[in-house]
Amino acid sequence: MKQVLLSTLFAFTVLSQLCAQLSLQAGDYFPAIGDTLRIAFDNSPTGVAITAPGGGQVWNFSSLTSDGTLTRVVRPAAAGEAADSYPSANIVFDQGGGGEGYYLSDNSAFAIIGYAGTDPLGLGFEVSAPFTTPYVERWGDLNFFDLNNHTSALTIALATSDIPGNIFSGLPIAPDSVRVRVATTRTDLVDGWGTLTIPGGTYNVLREKRTEYREVRLDARAGPFPWVDITDLALGNLPIPQLGIDTLVTYSFWSDTAKEPVAVVNMDNAGVEVESVEFKFNDVISSTTRAIVRSPKILAYPNPAMVQAHFEFSNIPTGRYELALYDLTGKRLLQRTYHISGKQTESVGVAHLPKGIYLYALTDAQGKKVLVNRLVVVKP
Repeated sequence: MKQVLLSTLFAFTVLSQLCAQLSLQAGDYFPAIGDTLRIAFDNSPTGVAITAPGGGQVWNFSSLTSDGTLTRVVRPAAAGEAADSYPSANIVFDQGGGGEGYYLSDNSAFAIIGYAGTDPLGLGFEVSAPFTTPYVERWGDLNFFDLNNHTSALTIALATSDIPGNIFSGLPIAPDSVRVRVATTRTDLVDGWGTLTIPGGTYNVLREKRTEYREVRLDARAGPFPWVDITDLALGNLPIPQLGIDTLVTYSFWSDTAKEPVAVVNMDNAGVEVESVEFKFNDVISSTTRAIVRSPKILAYPNPAMVQAHFEFSNIPTGRYELALYDLTGKRLLQRTYHISGKQTESVGVAHLPKGIYLYALTDAQGKKVLVNRLVVVKP
């Protein structure tokens, strides 16, 4: 009799666990026209642990704080500025960096089919780039142990004359046109379920691990000759750090009560260390007091710049620094010396510079470069 009772108790325990598992369909978590998505970013998270796969888990990310937020309004595709280029899209909303993403949303997938706006490599030109194969951001049905394999591709071709500056002067060839090819191969595995707490709420979630292999290659063409792959040549000569192969590992936590991902944990290439977290912004920040060491940052804006460039310094240790601007041959064009303490902004005139791509570098009093980044100068 005791054995029967134990077996019955075990069966009820298993049944209750199965019933607690979340199952998602398109209507539960796909963004819909009229939704407003609000995301916060923590670039130095603490207290975020990625546990082993399994069900019935309890994740507590309540220590997350916000380094910034992004609000996106989901609109009908026809409201987009480049709607004519993507007639099959039914949704559009803003992407990071000022572009528009055009999506096809149905019961099987929520997928981006094209992008319009500032080029995703940050070289300073405007593009309209359709995906050869739509890039699926969310799957229509999502259940524990689901496995989805996915490939996608994006190609951007344009004349070199449309690119600000002569960034190809360091190459042994002078191309008329260039073509950027982005190919992705991804494996998505729903490897966990449970509850996740973030600032402002606790959610029943499914955890989806995504491992993406992304390859960015560059082709060039001169005159009537065919396209030639110049990726290996360009790696050491052009300011395009995205070239080559990269591995992206993320953990996305999805719920049927949020149209945003409740959290997206971005890992290092090895999938071991947590680098940053995006999470649903509930107008609440962590109540946990913690000492946070932030990485030094410089934000240059507007970028591209026309008359003046403003450099916003943050997380820079107090001291004397030199800000210098270089062309792509390494020639220093200007320099400024500042005493930086806390967060401050300095302005530099760039109207006298030819249009093109430049590098700016911040150097400390010991001559060590703190940060190097890119600034694009345009003309009216």
